[in-house]
This record gives sequence, structure tokens and C-alpha cells, in this order.
Amino acid sequence: PLFNAVKAHVYIPWLIVINPYNGPGESGLPGNNDPNVISGVSPLNENSNVNLIGYLPINYARASIDEVTANSTNWVSWSAYEDADISINGIFFDESYADADYMHTVVTLAREAFDHPITVVCNFGVMVSVEYYALCDIVLGFESCLNCSGVPKYKSRETIEANFPAGYESQGAVVVHSFTGVDYKGKTANVDLLTSYIKDIVDYGLGWFYFTSAGYEQLTSVPATVGQNADSLASAKIASLM
Repeated sequence: PLFNAVKAHVYIPWLIVINPYNGPGESGLPGNNDPNVISGVSPLNENSNVNLIGYLPINYARASIDEVTANSTNWVSWSAYEDADISINGIFFDESYADADYMHTVVTLAREAFDHPITVVCNFGVMVSVEYYALCDIVLGFESCLNCSGVPKYKSRETIEANFPAGYESQGAVVVHSFTGVDYKGKTANVDLLTSYIKDIVDYGLGWFYFTSAGYEQLTSVPATVGQNADSLASAKIASLM
């Protein structure tokens, strides 16, 4: 489904997080020497509209610098694989935390590990100050459910305005899990609602998003499949030009 969606929407940029083992794996070898990973990653790199970034959890600024260094270096090593292109061109810092000194250290470390410019995504999951937009290329400023109890609910325009500083929307990203049932207004979580949310994202100029009807790793749970995310974005972009 992902390969089909990428090829069906060649004018949409795709930022795809590679996370086979809660990181690059412990072997230190490209692709963790796993043929399933290699065969899954290499076809994605054949598409010019795809940028692959490696998952690197930092445990809310508690991961050691040595651990971050090892994982960053491991991701870099994937480009050395000779039989297929499984190169990684960025880092997704999951569990980012608003500790300026720590974040500056790990982001700088990651950038210096690669021999070319990379894309750095910092997943804070909540609103953070503008200083982190200068440090990270993309700031994930909201990650939660559509309408789960006990956690922030996604409220479309209200969420965008509350979680992203004015003028920095193009660097912002949202991830919404459990797009099922009804939203905070009681509207049914269907394709029409998904498309309306994505239209709001386009109207606000928010740079990146991902909706899923299950957990983040599920691409085919309806209605927010990976293909429908792309279809709705394409239609929203067309509508914005009319």
C-alpha cells in the first residue's frame, strides 16, 4: 500500500520514518543484515519524492550521548550497503524534550555524523518555543489520538493555532492516531472528515501530517489508510487553487 501511494502521488513529498528495531538494530550492519528490511527499504529510495529518515528515540533527554552517537553512526552506515540503496538521509528524534542544551548536542551530533545535509525531525508531541524550529528542520508539535479520553484531542484549526508558532507552520507536523469513532464535536471519523482536516492543514500551510486509524505503524486501517492520506491531500491541494 505504501509503495502504491508513493507512486500514485509523485508530486507529494514523502518523509518516511524507518524503524525496524526501535532504531537501526544492534548488529551495527547496514539494514541490520536483515533481508526483509533491505527489501522493504530499497524500493522506497527509487522514488525521487521520498526522503527516508532513521528512527532514534532519546527517552525525553535521558538517552546517553554515547547511545545517540552509536545509533546515529549506525544509520549513517546504511549507505555503505553495496547490493541495494538503503541509505538514510535524516534522523527522527522520537521522545524529544524541551531541554535546549541536550537537544542542541544530539541534533548537532547527528548532522555531523553524515557527510551531507540531512533532515532532522524532532518529535516533542506538544507545543515548544521557536528556538527549536531554528534547531530542527521539522518539529512534530502534536501527537495524540483523534478523541481518546485523558489525552489531548485533535481539534484541527484550534490545534494548529495552539501548537505551532505563527510564521513557523511550514516546519510543523502533526500525527493523529486512532482516527476512528467520532471527533471532539461528535462528527464521524470517515473519509470526508479526514479530507476536511487535511484541507485545514493545507490552508494553514502546515508542512507535514499523518493520520492513522490505528497505531502509527498501521497503514491499511480504514478510513485513514496511507493511500487515503495521500488522496485527501491531493484533493485538498486542488481545492486550495480554486
